[in-house]
Amino acid sequence: MAGVFINYRTNDGTEAAVLLDEQLKKVFGPENVFRDRRTTQPGVHFPPVLWGHLESCGVLLVLIGPNWLSLCDTDGRRRIDVPGDYVRDEIQRALTWRKTVIPVLIDSAQLPTKKQLPADIAELTERQFMQLRVPYAHLDLPVITEALRSHVPVRRPEPQPAPPASGAAQPGSHSTYTGCAVVNSGSGNAIVNEDRNGQSGGRQ
Repeated sequence: MAGVFINYRTNDGTEAAVLLDEQLKKVFGPENVFRDRRTTQPGVHFPPVLWGHLESCGVLLVLIGPNWLSLCDTDGRRRIDVPGDYVRDEIQRALTWRKTVIPVLIDSAQLPTKKQLPADIAELTERQFMQLRVPYAHLDLPVITEALRSHVPVRRPEPQPAPPASGAAQPGSHSTYTGCAVVNSGSGNAIVNEDRNGQSGGRQ
């Protein structure tokens, strides 16, 4: 899957992650966009799924909110410094695997400096960033989407059957229709909106 992997921290970028996920699904298809809470089913042993999707993706979007660096665990340690932190590990692996890594600054967030980051992900500061302002998502989401088009295959619309010509007999029918309007109601792909407040036992 040459798709997009959305990296974000719970309580700092969750709303932006959902907005971005919904936008990218429409353009590239849900199969080409990974957001852990939507993509991983309940009961699944998620680490292998997580790393499998990350390895096969083409782009890692690192969503950085205003509190991305300062959020701490119950012991007062910055989450980004805690061994096994999924946000950090996803970034580190993507950089090691030479993926396209794009920091996405949420609202008023600033790109961290090298000194503020653990050494194994300090290279993140050397990547050109983009911006997603939640109140102006209608302006910023199309810009991000356009930037991803060269990395991710665009979903092609499913072909719809052509309506029968006026007066033509329907397949399997012996009746002849003349002077009638034929309505062809095609099927579409349903898109589910959802939100997340956190994933117990999972990434933070």
